[in-house]
Amino acid sequence: MNPAEHPSFQAVLSTVRGQVQNYLDKSDEVIAEVARTAPAGVSERMTKLIARKGKKIRSTILALIATSGETPADESRIAHACAGIELLHLASLVHDDIIDETTMRRGERTAHVEWGNKVAVLIGDYILSQAMRCVIDEESREIPLILSSAANSLIVGEISELDHTGNMNLPLADYNAIIKGKTAALVEASAKIGATIAGFDAERIEACGKIGTHFGLAFQIIDDLLDYGIGATNLDKAKFTDISNGLVTLPLIYYFESVSTEEKASLQALLKRAADPGVAEEICKRLEEAKAFDKAKETALQHIADAMEIADTLPMTEHTSSLKSFLYAMAERGN
Repeated sequence: MNPAEHPSFQAVLSTVRGQVQNYLDKSDEVIAEVARTAPAGVSERMTKLIARKGKKIRSTILALIATSGETPADESRIAHACAGIELLHLASLVHDDIIDETTMRRGERTAHVEWGNKVAVLIGDYILSQAMRCVIDEESREIPLILSSAANSLIVGEISELDHTGNMNLPLADYNAIIKGKTAALVEASAKIGATIAGFDAERIEACGKIGTHFGLAFQIIDDLLDYGIGATNLDKAKFTDISNGLVTLPLIYYFESVSTEEKASLQALLKRAADPGVAEEICKRLEEAKAFDKAKETALQHIADAMEIADTLPMTEHTSSLKSFLYAMAERGN
């Protein structure tokens, strides 16, 4: 697999998003109506947050899969499902920024910086509740269950990550469980909801869910690398956030597995001073020399390859072909 020989992630995302743009636009209308009809004090703040447009990666995956079945796509079902996914993702970002003490998101001041922690927590809670309401009238009772299960997994994953903050001996299995909850679960849900709307049978819905899981795991690993500045272009948040917050991500785990006890202790001492000038850069240098970044990238590529293998079993349509291009290009995303 050599993604460098293919179009960039941003170019592919723009193309595939364009193929389902009508569904995404309708989803935006659903979200805008949720914000417009929210109570005073919530409506204005929510409107400001939804104006900060994200990449819509999860809802794009949902729409691509939902429109790849034999039955005609139902625009309203897809739009409301995409709205639920996007609102759940937005709620998680509001809460994540409070936990991580992030000051900028998508080029704007984060909610807790803008309105304080207490209001930001409650705004995030409101958005989470509205995400569930978006699919409450779904004809398939499985879809609300999939979305609520994703919310549960996301929250549990975040709690587990906090419980392990500063744990320099974090096992690889625990790391995988954390990122499967906090990141991959929502992508898995997007894929399974799309497959449900497409009318796929239970076996194929589960297969689509696995595509989402592998995509989400790869996405988070690449996010780990971007935090170090590896492959980053126009990053919309500060570098070294994970290091500063005491989070042990995959490059660190691989580094600790490959070095001596003395080298491990030396880096752990540096991590305690990560906020000091030049220390984060020194940490990066050591990880690069130990090829920890390369190994993490290889792991991400393997997840993408696994997702591609499953995608090959789906019905061959224009949109499943686009999904595969999307999976393939994700390895080279720069933000």
